[in-house]
Amino acid sequence: MRTFSTEYTAKNLTKNAGLVNLGKFADKIGLPRILDRRLTLKRGVTADYTMAEVVMMLMMGVLSGAKHMSHLTILKADMGIRKLFGWELFPDASTFGKLFKRFNMGHCQELSEAEAEARGRVWSKKWFPRITLDMDSTVIGVTGSQEGAEKGYNPKKKGQKSYHPLLCFIAETHECLHNWFRAGSAYTSNGAVEFMKECCERIPQRVAQLFVRADSGFFDGDLLDFLESRHSEYLIKVQMRGLAGSLMSQTSWQREKGKTGIETVVFMHQCHGWKRERRFVAIRKLVALETEGLLFPLPQYQFFCYVTNLPHTPWHIHKLYGQRATSENWIAWCKGQMASGTIRTGAFWANSAIFQSCIMAYNLMVWMMWLTSEKSFHEEPDTIRSWFIHVPATVVSSARRLTLKLSEHYPFKQQWEEIEKSLSALSFA
Repeated sequence: MRTFSTEYTAKNLTKNAGLVNLGKFADKIGLPRILDRRLTLKRGVTADYTMAEVVMMLMMGVLSGAKHMSHLTILKADMGIRKLFGWELFPDASTFGKLFKRFNMGHCQELSEAEAEARGRVWSKKWFPRITLDMDSTVIGVTGSQEGAEKGYNPKKKGQKSYHPLLCFIAETHECLHNWFRAGSAYTSNGAVEFMKECCERIPQRVAQLFVRADSGFFDGDLLDFLESRHSEYLIKVQMRGLAGSLMSQTSWQREKGKTGIETVVFMHQCHGWKRERRFVAIRKLVALETEGLLFPLPQYQFFCYVTNLPHTPWHIHKLYGQRATSENWIAWCKGQMASGTIRTGAFWANSAIFQSCIMAYNLMVWMMWLTSEKSFHEEPDTIRSWFIHVPATVVSSARRLTLKLSEHYPFKQQWEEIEKSLSALSFA
């Protein structure tokens, strides 16, 4: 290596040049204005920044890769981005925490309504007549005694305090339609009907048909009643604990053609407390034959069972439910790559607002890629971040005009220009 010296004299540098395009997109859909109008959490006229600006700063910090409140210092030191976004002043990490601690339940509802309004603008440009909603819950383990962190369902670290958010994703766009930040003691299906009602309120009006998938935590008669009242299609995995006897008593198992060791059955059943019987579909897979000490081999099966109002064959139903696994990837992206649940304070509603802001940052990225880059739409946040956001550049001011200068050897110039062109063509009434 050649001998060199170090100087700290360069100005208006950034390592996150791609944030400018996400900022452009946010401006296009009017997100900063929507947040400013929706959030009633106002600051004094002499305040250095509004709450809408604070939320946008956090979102851009998360998009740049911040995983903890202290990481926002990196964005604070990014003078190129601050110049382009017009952030003359930028809070430090402790100030972010204090500002978010002002959020209460009503303010979190306003944040959710702001995101729903922004979604309506996005879906005015592109939409699906039928969408698939994947409902799920996730556990966010914590260390310490944050408000609302309680012992509950935690398959990885039993007994650890945690939060237990409820989420709903749209399979066709990968976006998170709605989320509830909940205490760790909340059972998976707690409030499922009310949550689904709120999901339906947030669905763009152009959508005519819903298909809802969920795991066994949402196997609940009241939820099925609600979905049927809306004429929605559903496919929900069954809790085997209460249905084992019904499965064992089935005598009409049919071999699945072309599938060795696979048998299926369809039957009608009315669970305790239900108003009527419903269609159940079950699959059993031969996993072993027990022979030791037996005159005749005893087959050992793995069972899968679903309740559904779809008319498809059992194997089709089984494969259709298997596609729900992609929603677990999106949850992992939100938690591991978009800081949902890792940026925290000691206050519950502050953590809820931060969680929602992180999800909104994820949705902003998904929406932009959905509308501007079909190829990049299917990539995970870290991949998009690596080639599109973490881009070194300098901001040059000349004749009252700002110019963002990227490296002449930037390898993704074509993709960048395609997204820029698509962004310029986007317009919203």
